[in-house]
Amino acid sequence: MANEMMNRHNDIFDAMNDWFDLPKKIFDNNEMAKLMQADVVENDHEYVIKVDLPGMDKDKINLSYNNGILSVSGSRKSFKDMSKDGSLIHRERSEGHISRSFRLPNVAASDIHAKYDNGVLTINLPKQSANESENSIQID
Repeated sequence: MANEMMNRHNDIFDAMNDWFDLPKKIFDNNEMAKLMQADVVENDHEYVIKVDLPGMDKDKINLSYNNGILSVSGSRKSFKDMSKDGSLIHRERSEGHISRSFRLPNVAASDIHAKYDNGVLTINLPKQSANESENSIQID
């Protein structure tokens, strides 16, 4: 019976912990990352990243590569195409700013190439060869 009472006590606290963790789950970076889905492929010569960014204008997407980290960000304004036809009763298309970073070492930053087509951003990041590395020091 004492074990039964302890289990009931634990169930109540587990439910409370789930409730208080809800804001954390909503604003967790992993949850935001689901909104910017990506595939990363590595081979001997380069990294290739494909990022889904549906509905974004190419000029609203920003890319930067600094200190071994590729940052991808984008923003989308509100959709006004429905407001002139009547009252909006349900909305699922989101608006706002989103960003994501990828740690990719040894990239030849000056040779990075990106292409945006049909809502998919493809980024090619060529790897530096051993003799191009900025951090290598030759000993005489």
